[in-house]
Amino acid sequence: MKPIRGRILPITSAVALIASTAWAQEYFREFGSSRTSSGIGRMSPGAEVFSGNDPNGLSPIDSMGPLGEEAREEDYNFRIGNVDFVLAAGIGVEFNDNIMLSDHDRLSDIILRPSLDLEGVWRISENNRIRFGVGLSYAKYLDHDEFDSDSVLISPTSAIAWTLKSGAFTITLHERFSYQEDPFDLPLLSNVATFGRWENQAGIQVDWDANEFTRVTFGYDRYDLWTTDDFYESQDRGIDTVYLRPSYRLSPNVTVGLNMSVSNVGFDQDIQADALVYLIGPYVLWKVNDILDVYAEIGYERSDFDGGTKATFVDPDTEELTNDVVTDEDDSSGVYVKLELRHRPTENFRHKVMASKTTEVGFGTNFYDLYHIEYTADWKIGENTSVSPTLFYEVYETSGDLNESAHRFGAAVGLYHILSEHFTVGLDYRFLVKSSDVPDSDYYQNLAFLSLYYKF
Repeated sequence: MKPIRGRILPITSAVALIASTAWAQEYFREFGSSRTSSGIGRMSPGAEVFSGNDPNGLSPIDSMGPLGEEAREEDYNFRIGNVDFVLAAGIGVEFNDNIMLSDHDRLSDIILRPSLDLEGVWRISENNRIRFGVGLSYAKYLDHDEFDSDSVLISPTSAIAWTLKSGAFTITLHERFSYQEDPFDLPLLSNVATFGRWENQAGIQVDWDANEFTRVTFGYDRYDLWTTDDFYESQDRGIDTVYLRPSYRLSPNVTVGLNMSVSNVGFDQDIQADALVYLIGPYVLWKVNDILDVYAEIGYERSDFDGGTKATFVDPDTEELTNDVVTDEDDSSGVYVKLELRHRPTENFRHKVMASKTTEVGFGTNFYDLYHIEYTADWKIGENTSVSPTLFYEVYETSGDLNESAHRFGAAVGLYHILSEHFTVGLDYRFLVKSSDVPDSDYYQNLAFLSLYYKF
């Protein structure tokens, strides 16, 4: 049989799902590898609907990156003892014309998505506090109930973080736990409706303000992934990361630093190759003026794989696994880049551009290189109404002799209106298209989402 270029799957004892699939880097890991392709606006019920259009809105548990801001005390809407809370519940109705992300035999459906979001902060003392939050939801398919959520979905923003300050040291312990099924965040996935995975991230970070100008950040991070489908169990893994980030404030508006980390990637099975990942690179955070911030980082990243990743072919005629096996023994070595610009020209309009070139853990291959650029904006067009457009474009190429090259484009827009002190209504639309040199991996998708949220 003549092999098809790039049409490979990892070896597994389970019955194979016939699809060209790959696993993208964990979308909420910030250490060891850089940002991923996750995020093109809010496409499922969540507390973020209140951010940007309500002064008492919710904020993510952690900052949104190097330029993020932490939640303020006035962002919470009720108090029990010394604990401030904000609680929101919602219901969403989604129409999706391609739930399987398929090129052929497209399936459409209407999906109900109820949700509940809670965030709180316990200020134990001036220098000691605990922040926590959880976002829960569920997906109910009206026509294809085989894709209903296997469990309550737990948002990646669900977390608990304890911060303690002592002299020049700030110590933060954090724990994140999530369960997600949406394959959208994983650019290499095609022909699948759900990709169930439990994820846990825990660690400790110490920030040392050595003097007025110098800060040294160091810590340890542990990430674990457990998949729920036997076909994907070869992707179950743990990642241990240690990192060091010294920085120096050149002026009130300019901070420079160095990002260094070492990550050990260990898979539970011997199908996917383990790896040791090194990353080092300088960065600069420049507050150009009161309305423009710039973050830029460029560095060297190397991934040394222990052995090779084994994969098998799919017969194009029978769509069954063959006995042919291919092994990817490539290592990765090259430049990574991160760039983010945040601009706030008016009180009612803010936008940002993010661009990156990264190397991510593969699926059926050792790794893939990912180029990603994204634009997002928040525009308050009225006292109670806001619009949030998003655009992104990304290109990736997998490693190995039978590599895949593909690109995705996405465009989304959300319209949100505050009906009253407690009610917010939202209408979202998203278009997504993918083109790949692997047969049957192309797709396009239209998605519309109507939501109603109640903030207690």
